[in-house]
Amino acid sequence: MTETTEEERPITVPSIGISVQGMEEKAGEKLAYCVGNYVRELSRYINLERLDGITIAVDYKEALLALDRGYETDHRLTPSSELVEGVAMAPSVIRDGILKSHLVLNAAYIYSLPDEEDEHYAHSLHLLAHECAHVELTMTTDKAFPDTLLKKIYDDAADACEGQAENACWDEYAACRIAAPFGRDPLQDYANAFITHLDETMNRANECIRRYRTDHDHDRVLSEVVRYYQNLMTSGSYLLGHMDGHGLTIDDVPAVRGALGGHWFAPFFERLRTALRELWARYGQWEDRSEFAPIGEIIIDVLGEGGFFFQWDEHGNCGFRIPFTFATM
Repeated sequence: MTETTEEERPITVPSIGISVQGMEEKAGEKLAYCVGNYVRELSRYINLERLDGITIAVDYKEALLALDRGYETDHRLTPSSELVEGVAMAPSVIRDGILKSHLVLNAAYIYSLPDEEDEHYAHSLHLLAHECAHVELTMTTDKAFPDTLLKKIYDDAADACEGQAENACWDEYAACRIAAPFGRDPLQDYANAFITHLDETMNRANECIRRYRTDHDHDRVLSEVVRYYQNLMTSGSYLLGHMDGHGLTIDDVPAVRGALGGHWFAPFFERLRTALRELWARYGQWEDRSEFAPIGEIIIDVLGEGGFFFQWDEHGNCGFRIPFTFATM
């Protein structure tokens, strides 16, 4: 058997439009042409048959808000979370009844792609590869579970918490693992972000709970506490995906190993790694969404460690309880 050369790998991306917003015309055309060429080459390794198009924008936030999703939704695309700045996204869109993905890229973080000598070139290439990986992942999930993405109706707040954690952790793990060979190695970035989450998450969540003791805003404390702990798990998933993409272990990242030493999240990190690797081993061959359930179980246990517990009354209505602790009084 002979190895498949780069030239023999098929180009999977279809003919797409690339829009550049907020740049001088010639510079925009040059950037669009370059991005298009790189996407074509990346599509030999990452399946981009369901890429809808690409928008490169100076005003990234406005480009996200203006994107035609192709379906009715109240969800507003936003560029960042509290601890991690977002600079690119691959939102799902519907085109002629088919679920696709549209890349939206912050021009400030992709502009160096035409110049391989630019110090930020490798960063731009990796960013592009990571978002292309999300395109493949959306398609793969849609093929495994047809007509379910964008249409999931959760039973209650606990079900939503589990499902959102499953989606976020898996998507970022797999995208990082797929994109690992391309461009700059962001291992230190992922490690630093994860360590920040380890340091800050419980303190921030506890602040929310202490405020809740006086304002009794149930919706706010539910949203904020769940989000903080989900972000911690998602940050860990970025790191795990990149490490597995390069065949690394925790011993190869001493700062993370040290941060996890004796940390309350350490056993959950191990459980998360096991769950994500098992999903990767069956990539695209999943038979039921229940295969993702171990991740949902982890977020419920993580919330419990933080003193937040879902509960149900005799009628099956979901609520929560937050027992008084020294840290949350």
